[in-house]
Amino acid sequence: MKAMILYLQENASTKLYGTLGSVTTSVSYVDLRIANAIVLAEDTNNCNIREGVVISRLSPQISAKVIQPFSIQLFLSEEGYMAVSTLCNICELEKTRGDAVRSYLCSLVGELVWLQKHEKSLSRPLQEELNRISTYIS
Repeated sequence: MKAMILYLQENASTKLYGTLGSVTTSVSYVDLRIANAIVLAEDTNNCNIREGVVISRLSPQISAKVIQPFSIQLFLSEEGYMAVSTLCNICELEKTRGDAVRSYLCSLVGELVWLQKHEKSLSRPLQEELNRISTYIS
């Protein structure tokens, strides 16, 4: 299966997404909805999130930056696509691949914020999860 590389950069002239061995497409306006571009890749079940990607959430309005690349795995189910990764126990189910990736990234930022807010009272497994997530996004 082809690996998907998802580029979500603020610089509109930057290549935004593409699959290995394919032509990469650029667009002039960038936000997390561009994750729908994943649908264009055939047989994609792995989305690689690159260093430097800024993940934004509208509610609450926060953002985080990817400081180390990581992968999101996509699985087809009867209800749609499920996005998961080894970073934490988040699982997002959406109708499209792009929506699943977008929801996963937003949930990951939300998880990081919550863990940071409650850091002093976290159990050991949650402290380990905070450390693991913080290794990849900040």
